[in-house]
Amino acid sequence: MKSMKKILAAALVMGMVICLSSACGQNSSENGKEKLVMAYQWGLAYAPLEIMKQEQLIEKYYDGEIEVEWKTLNGPAEIYEGMVAGSIDVAHSGVGPFLINSMKSGEIKMYSALSAQPMGLNTTEDRIQSIKDIKEGDKIALVGYGSIQHVMLAMACEKELGDPHALDNNMVTMSHPDGMQALLSGSVPCQLTTSPYFLQEKEESNIHEVEDVAAAFPEDATIIVGSTTTKLHDEKPQVYQALVSAMEEAMDMLNNNQDKAAEMLCEKEGVTADKMKEFLSAEGSDYDMKPHGTLEIAQFMERADFMEKAPADLSEICFDNIL
Repeated sequence: MKSMKKILAAALVMGMVICLSSACGQNSSENGKEKLVMAYQWGLAYAPLEIMKQEQLIEKYYDGEIEVEWKTLNGPAEIYEGMVAGSIDVAHSGVGPFLINSMKSGEIKMYSALSAQPMGLNTTEDRIQSIKDIKEGDKIALVGYGSIQHVMLAMACEKELGDPHALDNNMVTMSHPDGMQALLSGSVPCQLTTSPYFLQEKEESNIHEVEDVAAAFPEDATIIVGSTTTKLHDEKPQVYQALVSAMEEAMDMLNNNQDKAAEMLCEKEGVTADKMKEFLSAEGSDYDMKPHGTLEIAQFMERADFMEKAPADLSEICFDNIL
């Protein structure tokens, strides 16, 4: 089956993390001070990282000199390939790609959940009111095969169409910003995306949500997580603790000082602080270091052949600080 070959190819590319024990953890710069390379993607699901970056929180909590490099990449495949190559130390991605890579390698674990966010399928086509109305030629923009958006779509396909991979051949890979532009311009009729793009699109008069897609996803489930290698965790405990402490402070700001958080985040997304605060407090937006719904998502992914085996317990895929 063509769609399944695509899934397996994506999993194999990301599954190359078996080489991590020798490739990663080289986080020292030439001048001898520590270096940490952080990779993440687009959208408000990654808001804690933007706060960590702007406030230099990792530097604040590390006892010594540390250089933190930030890389914004378009999709999870780039991020985990970077981990394999040793050019990325800490990955942030959808929980789906994380689960694939964590279970494949045994050497990647979650150091923090990041967020649950408003996420769903938007369309410009009046005829598409249900996932059942999507035809063979209707392209669906999302960030990649095996992404959490792909998993959400597969859950809806299983529920409504009886086959989790019924719409795999409709998918086209685009970053969230590119996918939104493609939807607005009419290049694609559908995009499955997350906040703020999902919310901004719904403000357009010619765009509506296909609601049975999000309805199939576990309520309040974590969609974005942060992970690093057991090598970094074990061999660089001070770096690891600085990372965790920085995330804790960023989460505290997002949950208890949204005015300040909105002021910090609005410029990057090109909106006012008031609009940013509206996004941060939207229904379905939740910033929490504890993962929610992860095992349920993993069980589905095993059943739908996204991964060979789901973890039996969070301890298999999470470091102790978030258990």
